[in-house]
Amino acid sequence: MAVMLVVQNELRPSAIQNALLDLMRSGLSQVRVCSAYMSKMGSEILFDAICRSTPDDDQESIPKTIVTSLDFGTTEPAALRFWQEKANCHVLVAGVASLERGSLVPRTAFHPKLYVFNQRDGALAGLVGSANLTNRGLTINSEVAWSGLSGAHWPPQKVEAAWDAAVQPAIPLTASILEQYQVLRDRDPSPPRIEELIPVPTPTLERSANYPLFRDVAADLGEFGQLWIQSLGMQGGAKTQLELPRGAHRFFGANFEDYQIERVDRIAEPRLVSGRQTWSDRPLTWHGDNRMERINLPSQAMGGFRYQHSLILFRRLADNAFELRAHPWDSDSARAYLEASRKAGLLFRVGRNSDRLVGLVP
Repeated sequence: MAVMLVVQNELRPSAIQNALLDLMRSGLSQVRVCSAYMSKMGSEILFDAICRSTPDDDQESIPKTIVTSLDFGTTEPAALRFWQEKANCHVLVAGVASLERGSLVPRTAFHPKLYVFNQRDGALAGLVGSANLTNRGLTINSEVAWSGLSGAHWPPQKVEAAWDAAVQPAIPLTASILEQYQVLRDRDPSPPRIEELIPVPTPTLERSANYPLFRDVAADLGEFGQLWIQSLGMQGGAKTQLELPRGAHRFFGANFEDYQIERVDRIAEPRLVSGRQTWSDRPLTWHGDNRMERINLPSQAMGGFRYQHSLILFRRLADNAFELRAHPWDSDSARAYLEASRKAGLLFRVGRNSDRLVGLVP
């Protein structure tokens, strides 16, 4: 992977989150995160990706170092507790000197954002930029970062030196420090927290009947990087059967027009990916009984997701591979994608008799 520039905003949601997922996909042997501020929700997103990128989902064997600050009371105490409770995880915090003065306002702010992943083949992967490990930092904030593998332009020794310099002001988090921080934070809530921690707003939507049918989309779907579908109650015994809108096959590179046939068992065969998991046996099919395309997704027992009442996302990778994600419908990530599609005029109905929505994102 070459070093690349990552840009995130409301119309390009979760670009930072996706870049982190890409860096971890090859497998992990160590994780280091230095983020000025952290939220519990942002931490949960990263931890899920860690679990999916470790051999046999054995995240406990992976050393994890988490560094953040107490500045301005922005970091959530729940995020600190979240990482403290994880096995093989070392948590450090900057800004402890302010606590000793009975204040959360630092004399010099701790503000780095550096994510470093040791891969199992010995390579270093990293992301450095403006994004904090918070719900908004990973979804809709306007952020810019450089992401990629160590190499000629980013040699490992420089990465290590940068890490050591960035975390130098931090010390290990103790129960006493956390308790003192919680007391001061509860006593003096400060405005900077709002910028990072408030939930992504729920989009204002019209009635689903007012949105055009996805089947009528005339655009070349190969131009879009992401397709998402709203799920309600999933079909099938394992609740993994997703009814897709007619024409969804075009996003996966197929060209199908034989809708007069009663059933077609394979009109596209996308390779689905999540972390180190890959599924190549999930064909997209056509069922004339309900006039919809369909795909049976990998179950949780197979390493998949819980799909009911979620935004199911397919993100285009290379070589006919698509990253599969399932974000709860009431989550910040789902709201970010929904609003991005709405603002871009890329929000559609799944079918004439369905209230479910489907969207495209560049």
